[in-house]
Amino acid sequence: MADVHIRKDGLTLELRRDIAAPRDVVWRCWTDTELLKQWFCPRPWSVPEADFDVRPGGRMNTVMAGPNGERFENEGMFLEVDPGKRLTFTDAYREGYVPRETSFMTGYMTLADLPGGGTRLVWGARHGSEATRDKHLDMGFEPGWTAASGQLAELARSLAGKEHRTAPETAGGAGLRSKVRTCLFFREKGEEAARYYVSLLPGSEMEAVNRPDPKGPVLVAEFTLAGTPYMILNGNPEVQASHFSSISVLTEDQAETDRLWQALIADGGEEGQCGWLKDRFGVHWQIVPKVLPRLMDCCDPARAGRVTAALMKMKKIDIAGLEAAA
Repeated sequence: MADVHIRKDGLTLELRRDIAAPRDVVWRCWTDTELLKQWFCPRPWSVPEADFDVRPGGRMNTVMAGPNGERFENEGMFLEVDPGKRLTFTDAYREGYVPRETSFMTGYMTLADLPGGGTRLVWGARHGSEATRDKHLDMGFEPGWTAASGQLAELARSLAGKEHRTAPETAGGAGLRSKVRTCLFFREKGEEAARYYVSLLPGSEMEAVNRPDPKGPVLVAEFTLAGTPYMILNGNPEVQASHFSSISVLTEDQAETDRLWQALIADGGEEGQCGWLKDRFGVHWQIVPKVLPRLMDCCDPARAGRVTAALMKMKKIDIAGLEAAA
């Protein structure tokens, strides 16, 4: 992988680094706060606390601690979230677009695939004035971000090494980890799909891949989505997409519903009715706000009928519309 490249362009400071790990792993290192704590500050500094809500308008709060008892609380907000690809964040606002009195910078990071399975990270900061830019340089932007991105690269490589285990024996289920799993059959791109799905839901991870031919495609990808085990069996040219199986996600609120819906229909996915969709890989999903089963409670048939009538007119489920019908 190439060395770090630093760019100083007007009020923008930017670092580029190539990381020997898949993009979904690097994304998780940025968005899973338990992982972010392990690399976000150059040692011996640390991040003892991090509280994220990874969506536009969601909080991005951290506490940075120094070796001599220093403690800096950083309050901010995500402006842009393109799962697996891009984050934009700022300290000009706190959660919910509430303006803050002072602002130091607006940050961004992008991830792009590299040949051979690596990831190109671009991590930058835009400043409102030359004074704040120069302050950032004096604080050690170049050595600090270089060290932190190196810690990120080390962590991502370590995680990727654990997730890319191969099982040379395939008979009798060798290498399969969960006793019971839902299996999804794919023509191709099974590993790509698994890693994309993992990037969308907190508490998800790649567990193992089985590549019988070291130079060939993955045969089996094992992963969990929010703790639920799945596997993808890759390489059946006859497989057809079907509603006989789907992945159902119970979402907390409209923001999570919107985020998952947009991510899953992107790049060729298709909207369905009543919370159903088909993603670009051909897998069917149900994105269901947790309020829906509550409103459909059979103890009130009249309300359930009104909610059902409203639901039948929707593609992506609109919680406010359901509640209004109830």
